[in-house]
Amino acid sequence: MNKRLIICAALTISFLTGMSQKAFYKHMEGKVGNNISIVLDMVVTGEKVGGYYYYFFDDQSGDASWIHYGKSMPVYGTYKKDSIIEFREFNPAVTGAIFKGILKDGMISGLWTSSDGRKQLPFEASESYPSGTMAFRVMHHASQSPLFKKPGSPTASLEMSLLLPGGDIVDAVSDSVEAFIYREFFSDAIPGQYPENLLNTVKELFIKNYKSANEDIYQEGAASFNWEKIKEVRILHNEHDVLSLENYDYGFTGGAHGLSFSKFQVIDLKDGHRISLDEIFRDGYRNDLRDIINQEARDKYNLKRDQSLVDAGFYNEFIDPSDNFYLTKDGIGFYYNQYEVAPFAIGSIDIFISYNKIKRILSKESPVIRLINVP
Repeated sequence: MNKRLIICAALTISFLTGMSQKAFYKHMEGKVGNNISIVLDMVVTGEKVGGYYYYFFDDQSGDASWIHYGKSMPVYGTYKKDSIIEFREFNPAVTGAIFKGILKDGMISGLWTSSDGRKQLPFEASESYPSGTMAFRVMHHASQSPLFKKPGSPTASLEMSLLLPGGDIVDAVSDSVEAFIYREFFSDAIPGQYPENLLNTVKELFIKNYKSANEDIYQEGAASFNWEKIKEVRILHNEHDVLSLENYDYGFTGGAHGLSFSKFQVIDLKDGHRISLDEIFRDGYRNDLRDIINQEARDKYNLKRDQSLVDAGFYNEFIDPSDNFYLTKDGIGFYYNQYEVAPFAIGSIDIFISYNKIKRILSKESPVIRLINVP
């Protein structure tokens, strides 16, 4: 019997204390109202909902040149008993629109409410994996471990969400995707090892480090003796043979604040290789791309013409293109983690550039062309 099928069947059994039985990923397509199409990549872990979606609509029916796309946006929300699901667009600057409905038999149906609450429309979305997408299975673990076996003890909280290729078809592409995920999530673990065992190893090491670092120095009432760790695989885009993944890692081990780290991977689902900037852009692109990135950074931080990025708190006058990038339906994002190009106070920096601003420097064979040309 196929090894991956054995593992999939085994997921019905909880190998780890704290392993969530209600954890799944769905790629969904549907409509809000009559003419707004939506594409949603959603992960449910317990009662938490997270993911990304984008929308598009046709101003003139049947004419693809009139299709307008909305920006890909993260969503977050809850999944509760009776299959009630509710999630909203996440945007730090504004209140996002809300989706609320019933998730049943691979379909969500319910009501969409605009961000200002003034407009409501029915919506539906169905699970779908057309050519160029990949199905995933989810393994989720959440637990708390006390420092001491007594009431009021500080605790170490651990949450892990691991996504691995799912479905019945196992081929070189899914094996390659799994290898990329393993390498980032488990620090170069060998693909093929049982993920349950690897997750358990992460858990045991986390608890061991927590206790060895704190048992002998514990002072009652100090909040810094609570630790927290979150590890997640997130899907930003899963269409047109382009898969964008985020490996998110957050840790708090005392001190003033925790630290987060995101590593992105863009994988070509035609053959399973990792897409690089050199194949996205034409020869000699780096200076032009750097100029575009820096202009976007200036716009994002509202810099005046006579102000430099250093004036805004960055370490240097210019930001170079990063290999830590992602692709969505509407653009490319360059992500710089905390302390990478600016102090912690500025936070992580996400420079997003729409495709119309980089068209002139794209390679003729760029995988981005698939995302631009496919309605």
